[in-house]
Amino acid sequence: MPEEGGSGPSGPAADLIPPPLQDLARRAARWRWVERVAGAVLLALVAVGAAFLVTPGFYGSKVPAFEDVQVGELARFTVKADRDYDIPDEATTAAQRDDAAAQVRPVYDYDLSVAQGALSRLRAGFSRMQEAVSAVRATLPPPPAEAPAEKGKKPAPKAHPNDAVSPELAKAMADSREDLYRELQLALDDDDFQALIQVQFSGEEEHAVELLLRRYQQPMIAQASDELAALGRRGISVRTFPHVGLREGEMVLLGPGQQLQPGERSPDEGPKAVNEVPDLDHVRAEEANAGAQLPDDLPPTARSAAVHLARRFLRPNLTFDAAETAHRADMARAAIKPVVIQLKKGDKVIAAGERIDKRHLLIFKGMRAQNAELDPRQVRAGTALAVALLLGGLFAFGKRGLRRFRPTRKDVLLLAAWLLAMLALMDVGLLVSESVRDRLPGLAGDAFEYAIPFAAGAMLVRFVLGAEEALLFSGAFALLAAMVAGNSLAMGLYAWVGALVGAQRVAGAKDRAALFRAGLWTGAANALMVICLQLIAGKFASRETVAGAAAGLFGGAVLTPVLVMSAAPLVEWLGGYVTDIKLLELANLNHPALKELIVQAPGTYHHSIIMGSLVEAAAEAVGANPLLARVCAYYHDIGKGKNPLYFGENQKGENRHDQLAPATSAQIIKKHVTDGIEMAKQYKLPKAVADAIPQHHGTKLVGYFFHKAMKEQEGKDGSPIDEAAYRYPGPKPQYPEAALVMIADAVEAASRALAEPSDANLQALVKKMINSIFADGQLDECDLTLKDLNVLAKSFFQSLSGIYHSRPQYPPGAVNPPKQNEAPQLRAVGDPPSNVKKLGT
Repeated sequence: MPEEGGSGPSGPAADLIPPPLQDLARRAARWRWVERVAGAVLLALVAVGAAFLVTPGFYGSKVPAFEDVQVGELARFTVKADRDYDIPDEATTAAQRDDAAAQVRPVYDYDLSVAQGALSRLRAGFSRMQEAVSAVRATLPPPPAEAPAEKGKKPAPKAHPNDAVSPELAKAMADSREDLYRELQLALDDDDFQALIQVQFSGEEEHAVELLLRRYQQPMIAQASDELAALGRRGISVRTFPHVGLREGEMVLLGPGQQLQPGERSPDEGPKAVNEVPDLDHVRAEEANAGAQLPDDLPPTARSAAVHLARRFLRPNLTFDAAETAHRADMARAAIKPVVIQLKKGDKVIAAGERIDKRHLLIFKGMRAQNAELDPRQVRAGTALAVALLLGGLFAFGKRGLRRFRPTRKDVLLLAAWLLAMLALMDVGLLVSESVRDRLPGLAGDAFEYAIPFAAGAMLVRFVLGAEEALLFSGAFALLAAMVAGNSLAMGLYAWVGALVGAQRVAGAKDRAALFRAGLWTGAANALMVICLQLIAGKFASRETVAGAAAGLFGGAVLTPVLVMSAAPLVEWLGGYVTDIKLLELANLNHPALKELIVQAPGTYHHSIIMGSLVEAAAEAVGANPLLARVCAYYHDIGKGKNPLYFGENQKGENRHDQLAPATSAQIIKKHVTDGIEMAKQYKLPKAVADAIPQHHGTKLVGYFFHKAMKEQEGKDGSPIDEAAYRYPGPKPQYPEAALVMIADAVEAASRALAEPSDANLQALVKKMINSIFADGQLDECDLTLKDLNVLAKSFFQSLSGIYHSRPQYPPGAVNPPKQNEAPQLRAVGDPPSNVKKLGT
């Protein structure tokens, strides 16, 4: 239907407005900007109202002030989350991070360069002393040749080359003592130095010291065993540093009773556990007894000097790396994500009578802190803006994209009010669901939420308006319902599916049983949707699935139709809407208005009944409301009951207009419209039915008397005839059903004047009348297309051809046979009877 207001108020409602206000309303209606401002104000009001209903915490419980409550006391009331919370648990986070840091093994550096450096210094020192010895020997005379041994005697044992050291050699080596210490980077006792002088720092002595270093310095040596044992209870991580022939790497030395974990590597050689790593004192003590393992060709003093020198070279090569250990501990702490206590809207924090622990106090503190940071005005402003964009976008899309979406101002008010009412109902439903869940903890947790009658809004809209309004309403409500339910996409999808099924099934419901049948379909869709959501969540085989499906079935099959049936009369009364149930009451031929019409104007009554059949079939053909069209046809001419004899279908030979001027006759004919409007008020007919009374004539001419006046005016010099005096006041049809009544009224009246109602004549007549009405502009303000007019022409023709069928000639002797030599006459069923008695037959 087109939007009201294009030509000011009209119909029965216009009489309720004082004339000055009517004139003001007509002027305001011409100002499109006034309507736009009013629409923007209404959108803002709806958005603000929805923001208060959707905003978290509007209906939720308040966070208690438990600062003065001690751990262990009993809670005085139940506390629930009024919205979603993410509360950081700093104490638990710190404990988990400390535990992670404690699990980090101490890092030790295994420096292989310690042994390599000792060998390098040893070789440099001995090389320096051997150079000094070689320099002195070059200045000395060669030693005497040895005498040959006598025949038959064994040769004398060869003296050790270092048994006797010349004073020159001893002095040269003594002078180079400081150079030796610089190369070795250590000092020697006098006895050990003299022992080395005696062997002249020979290669055998150097090899002996090197052998000891490779045996005792190259393996791992800790500084102190007690320190290693204290730090390495969980094992240690050993980092090796590269040198010639080795690669840098890391290994794990296990603590007592530990085993390697996947990804860890044990040392390829050497000790496998922390307690197998010797410290420096232990190695030195073990090396003290290593002199016996040296070559026998060295003197005892030289072997002792080698052992002492090797002991002086020994250094710890496994040292604790505090910086790296601390770095790894920090990384382990950082790897632990902050512990967050997540609360969903409606989750119970503590129940009445439950003992308060530290976790409860932590949650209360976090809730208060986050609520203090959250500005309610900012949240509601954002929500209101989002709602305004959603509703405005859907409304604009409907106006431009859906041909049949033409809501009136009253319809828009209904959609807005009903949307807010459904959001408030959902808030109450969620509170009731939480209350039931607390009192019946043994049942499934969120199952009761599925019993909320989400589909009631779309079903009621479809019940009193059209499918397009119900579609857009259901989409808007489903999205807002998802926000109310804590931004739950699943709940929004559940609400939308149920609303679509309910709105589709409630269309054309004509009694309470039809409402409950639509509710049963809605409940089945709800139950199936619960099963789908549980499958998606991986919880199909659970008690929640059964409880949720049962709640959805109950909510759709029982609560939803009961709510729609309860709200429909209120909507009808407040908004003047008419439902099919109300129309069925009006379609009852025992209605007082129709009973009065059959007594006062039987011809008009018969004409209205025939029109009801015509428009009902036509409405089905073009997708209009057949029941509304039929009821409008029944009541469109009830005003003729005031002066029935001035209308041709009620006249019995005498025509009272013969004695009246054409202008007077036209006024009497037009008066049946105003009389009909008064009778509609008297019988409290719905607005959709009452509006058909003036709209079925539109602004058409009272053609017969207008042409009669024109004919009388011919040849006279009087003023021209005012055409407006012969036109109906209007308005033109504003909705398809009123237009169908207009066309049917003209077609049925014209068909009764046909001398030969053959199919060809009827088809031509129907097209002629429709074209005439269309050319006169009477269909400009209703939602009928040229395609619809072609469909209507076929429908009216089929209906009329069924009415004007030829009747067979009665055989002789039958009741009321035709007279001899008198051909049977064709009489349309719509022809007015001569008297009421004949009508009854």
